[in-house]
Amino acid sequence: MVKLSKNLPLIGIIVYFKALNSVGSEYTQLCVPYVINVITLAVMSISIRCLLGPIMRFIVLFLCLFSLTAQAAQSDVAFDPAAKVASVQLISSSNAVNGAKVLTLGLRVKLDDDWKTYWSSPGLAGAPPSIDWQGSENLTSVQWLWPTPSRMMVYDVETYGYKHEVIFPILVTVTDTTKPLELTAKATLLVCREVCIRTQMNVSFSLPALGNAVDLASSELIKPYMADIPVSLDGSSASVDLIGWDAASSQLVVELTGITESVVDGFVEGVDFTLFSQPEISQKADKVRLVMSAEDMAGTPARLDPGQQLQITLTFDKGGLIFSDTFTPTIVASSLPSWIYMLLLAVVGGFILNLMPCVLPVLSIKLLSVVESSQESTAQRRVNFLLSAAGIFVAFWLLAGLFIGLKAAGIGFGWGVQFQSPLFLLVMIPVLILFALNLLDKFDIQLPQFMMNRMANAKQGHFYQGIFAVLLATPCSAPFLGTAVAFALAGSSWQIMMIFTGLAFGLALPYLLIAAWPKMINVMPKPGMWMVGFRQVLAVMLLLTLIWLIWLLQVHVSAVLWLIVIIVLISLVAALYFRPSSKTSILVLVGYLALSHVVFWYPQIFAGDTLNANEQVNRNTESGIHWQSFAPEKIPQYVAEGKTVFLDITADWCITCVVNERGVLARTDITELLNADHVIAMRGDWTQPDGDVEAYLKRYGRYAIPFNQVFGPALPRGKLLPELLTKDTVKSALLQAGK
Repeated sequence: MVKLSKNLPLIGIIVYFKALNSVGSEYTQLCVPYVINVITLAVMSISIRCLLGPIMRFIVLFLCLFSLTAQAAQSDVAFDPAAKVASVQLISSSNAVNGAKVLTLGLRVKLDDDWKTYWSSPGLAGAPPSIDWQGSENLTSVQWLWPTPSRMMVYDVETYGYKHEVIFPILVTVTDTTKPLELTAKATLLVCREVCIRTQMNVSFSLPALGNAVDLASSELIKPYMADIPVSLDGSSASVDLIGWDAASSQLVVELTGITESVVDGFVEGVDFTLFSQPEISQKADKVRLVMSAEDMAGTPARLDPGQQLQITLTFDKGGLIFSDTFTPTIVASSLPSWIYMLLLAVVGGFILNLMPCVLPVLSIKLLSVVESSQESTAQRRVNFLLSAAGIFVAFWLLAGLFIGLKAAGIGFGWGVQFQSPLFLLVMIPVLILFALNLLDKFDIQLPQFMMNRMANAKQGHFYQGIFAVLLATPCSAPFLGTAVAFALAGSSWQIMMIFTGLAFGLALPYLLIAAWPKMINVMPKPGMWMVGFRQVLAVMLLLTLIWLIWLLQVHVSAVLWLIVIIVLISLVAALYFRPSSKTSILVLVGYLALSHVVFWYPQIFAGDTLNANEQVNRNTESGIHWQSFAPEKIPQYVAEGKTVFLDITADWCITCVVNERGVLARTDITELLNADHVIAMRGDWTQPDGDVEAYLKRYGRYAIPFNQVFGPALPRGKLLPELLTKDTVKSALLQAGK
């Protein structure tokens, strides 16, 4: 009898190397599967010692050891050399193909510290992992399965994904079940913490045609993640009772029956550029109700189109349910209507317009007129301000009616787009001239006689001053204004009228406050010589606005015609200034009507030398930024290349756009960031009507500019910036989007 003890060292070495090829530290998993191997090796060792010499014994046992160490069904761990914060590894529950058509593999991802990667639908920011299988052999198709995600915050933006470690189960279909499977994979992961890194790792993996059936260690690793894959609703006892939409509060309501487990979360996919909040869940017995608020990328309450295909995932403690359905409008119980919130935003936005450079001169003129009329009674002052407020309300109601009509006719529109029309500019130019000359005591503005009779003792022109304030307000955008206008113009007729009434109330609020408390005027200085200088300052402000409007005409007309317009206007203003009389006024009116006649009846004159998109971009390079032409279809390609895209949609008539450019984008440090090699600065010009720009704005629920958006590897869907930019806002967005 041969002593077993002489072979124990060799057997121990074999077991040791076998353990090294196990996955992780799951030592308990080694015991059962390897007991048989150890016993077999003991018997083989005894037999070999009896039958073979020392050299042959060594060769045979070495071959046995080699065969055992080659059984591990896993690839090497791969890192991105540029950023070793994440690693990937392919593992398989099978040690060989063994005639199976479909094999279960897993992509094991390990992340350092608080680094994160993303789910199939990452939320507002992020991008899901992907694998390029090019170069693999005996591979027909691959199905990627997604374990239920967690909600994560990146720069105060909610995203969906995973931390620390996750295994993505992968179902692989082989072409020929009698041949080995050779996999060559290039895994791409976006991982984020304070910054985001797009990592790429190459892994290779082979499964022989025949071998041991199961790798229990890898199988046990994959198993809990397979259990965490949401199953189809069709294969469960649950059924959908309701997918409803509360249009007033922009909430999606989902009700199901037959749910036996506790629902912990819910996710909605399939709606582009729409974010759904974490649901409010109420569950009783086998019935569950989820309510999720929806917002667009601008933070505005979103709207769902009838027929929209939704994919909804409900998650349990482990696993969940996933189902798709077509949304159909269903009346559900409304919560607090979101239009109340939007109405408040409209009021605040309208009030802030009073402080914008568009409207401030008009309000100042109004206050000046009150100081000049210090002899007026309190009642008369109240009437004057109420008339101006009435003009503001009427002007906004007319604008609302115009937008309702354009929407019904299917014609594109937006806030301030009237400045795209040369006719509108030619109407506003004489209005500004008359107001400026009035401030210089060279022209008196009077209402028509029939209006004078109805206004009785009211001071002339107060009503028109209100209308004038609204017309000058439209090229400006203020905080909260864009959100409220977008909500209105995307809504129904009554919502448009309601929001524009709120804007009117906000803009008219200073007038209404003074009308309510006329004695507030007493805090202003008493009439004196200072008023002459102040009137001249206001006149200069209006003349600067006039120059701006004339400058806008150059985009619409040929260079020669633009010079003719300037010469005619200078002549008309000089005539009114140096020889003010009724006869001069009539001649000036006739001359200007002739100019307007050319514009109205011969619009082709204005089509001669207009600037195209490329020329417009070249002209804007004066700021020092290397702008590219507006081409949103190229943005996904740039992002895939790891670049950051800063999109700016502007117009010459948009004063807020000019403020953003001169005050923020033209700063040296911001210009350097936008001109960096990994940043693409793209500009769209809406100075003239442009269907592509208009369609892009509507895609994000916007009807006004400025419009600024940042894309990048960490923000593939884009992030909208506020109307008024700051250096910190731009820097933070570029950092968040890029690597």
